[in-house]
Amino acid sequence: MDNNKKLYIIRHAKAETIPGINDFDRALTSDGIQQAKQVAAKIAVKLTLGENAMVISSPANRALQTTRVFLEVMGSSSFDIKIEETIYECTFKHMLSIINTIPDHIDHVLLFGHNPTLTDLVEYLTRKSAYLRTSSCAEIKLDTGFTFQMLSGNCADLVQIID
Repeated sequence: MDNNKKLYIIRHAKAETIPGINDFDRALTSDGIQQAKQVAAKIAVKLTLGENAMVISSPANRALQTTRVFLEVMGSSSFDIKIEETIYECTFKHMLSIINTIPDHIDHVLLFGHNPTLTDLVEYLTRKSAYLRTSSCAEIKLDTGFTFQMLSGNCADLVQIID
């Protein structure tokens, strides 16, 4: 059995581009919702959210909508979402500082946010070239014995990119 902690880094789904709509408020397109459902279904096969899991999201509309789609598909629509106000437009190092506050009893984290921050974070943690398209999920396994509080550069493995 794999006892390593896992981090699922998920870029928000495809969002509308409408003149006059603030970037923060952009909503998902119907294609984006469908794509998010497909990726969420792939994750649901391997992960059940319980007391050892945490879901963190950017407060931007498209990220929160993506989070809710994932939770619904995973059968956990009432699961608590920790909205982290500072995720929107932050650097990957700031994102890492957020991850470093996750308590030791947590084994699985779903983190929803934006590029380029998420791609930069995946590459920093794993030293692997990666690019997260909309709705993509990077499944990252922490090195044996590592907690989220210990997470830093080059101490995790990129298991796969789920599209």
